[in-house]
Amino acid sequence: MDYLENRKKRRLKKDVIYIIACVVCLILGLFGGYFIHVKTSDTTSESSIYDEVVEYIEDLYLDTTDSETEISERILSGMVSALGDPFSSYLTSEETDELNTSIDGSVEGIGVSYTTVDAGALIMHVYQDGPASNVGIQNGDIITHVAGTSIAGYTSDKIKTVIQGSSGTSVTLKILRDGKSMEFTLTRANVETSVYGEVRTLSDQSVGYLQITTFGSTSASLIETYLKEFVEANVSAIIIDLRGNGGGYLNAVMDILDLFIDEGETLFSIADVNNNTSVYEASDREKYTFDKGYILVDSSTASASEVMSASLKENLNYVLVGETTYGKGIVQTQITLSDGSTLKLTTQKWLTPDGNWIQGEGITPDVEVDDITLSDFKIPDMSDSYQYDDVDDNISYMQLVLKQLGYNIDRVDGYFSKDTQKIYKQFESDYDLEVDGVFDEDDATILLSALAYQVYQQETDYSYEKVGELLK
Repeated sequence: MDYLENRKKRRLKKDVIYIIACVVCLILGLFGGYFIHVKTSDTTSESSIYDEVVEYIEDLYLDTTDSETEISERILSGMVSALGDPFSSYLTSEETDELNTSIDGSVEGIGVSYTTVDAGALIMHVYQDGPASNVGIQNGDIITHVAGTSIAGYTSDKIKTVIQGSSGTSVTLKILRDGKSMEFTLTRANVETSVYGEVRTLSDQSVGYLQITTFGSTSASLIETYLKEFVEANVSAIIIDLRGNGGGYLNAVMDILDLFIDEGETLFSIADVNNNTSVYEASDREKYTFDKGYILVDSSTASASEVMSASLKENLNYVLVGETTYGKGIVQTQITLSDGSTLKLTTQKWLTPDGNWIQGEGITPDVEVDDITLSDFKIPDMSDSYQYDDVDDNISYMQLVLKQLGYNIDRVDGYFSKDTQKIYKQFESDYDLEVDGVFDEDDATILLSALAYQVYQQETDYSYEKVGELLK
């Protein structure tokens, strides 16, 4: 068979290829974190070098991978990843739906966010009033089994598949908490994950606490509901918790800022590749004002949440408390392609009301507080076991965790000394492990469980308590 004659039988649609190749012509609308949906029109063109490369790959490439992803999707993904921009990507239609659902913050499931670890899923956040919260599951718990089946080694997507489900259905989870195993049965439900608020008492004052985990299409209306409750309760101050908030839609942030900032004031500005700048100002809608405002931030406060932090700081003198933010001062456009897939492309940069660009630097808080989080510890990939006289970075991790847990260890340099062995055996005894002084994969799971419990269940939220001091 002559491949030069047959290669045109299996071509990618030209309109998709040329949408990517000519994407500079397709930048539209208002953007933020991911950030806005743009529908393109169909296009056709003559054959190009892009088509030629695709055709040769489809006709001649011997696929020896185990990937279940179509070659055409891998080609498109590779084209975008070759830009070297970690924030630009090609998403299939299914991935697009998942992204939009996660940003909007309303999902059917058990109401947790998690990260994968060797043993399964480490719960990073339990959402208020969700199924997990209602049965007593806590931040820092490790899900090890779902419906009696171990999820060790599962990918994040596979874990989501077995945990999520329709509202009203039940699921049984086995979790590890501080080294101890326990079991919970939950009834899945629709969970609002983007916003939570309540009136609290802090330093003998009534304050409004607002936690925002993502900026979705309904976030502004949900936040306004809480703001009305705060005003009716006559709170003296508002605390906005943006720790761990990685962004969302910028138009959602604009609507939220418009609830606070006076008409005509600059909310933020956007500059494109040609340095053409658009300034976005507050409207004449009703405003919600408070005597004092505080924003809790950390190193994971990024993108759209940095827009909000900077605008409230520079317009209303809200006080930032915590750690320097991530430093994402760029904007992605979410472009819908003709087949329902999405091109998420960095197209612009955003500036604070004072014209500052925070890319790569972040926003320095007014009051710095160093809270201990799991990100301070590099969780190891345990492929080996370690004992006396070994040297390895995983041993250093073990030593650091033991020190965090309160053990009087003499070093954290990765050398498995006699003293390290002695202290580690004490840990094994305390957690009912085989006392052999060997740091292996099973022990590492218990060590991580103990660390997560200590970090997430610590009695003092230092950033929050610092706000209490500032209120006095």
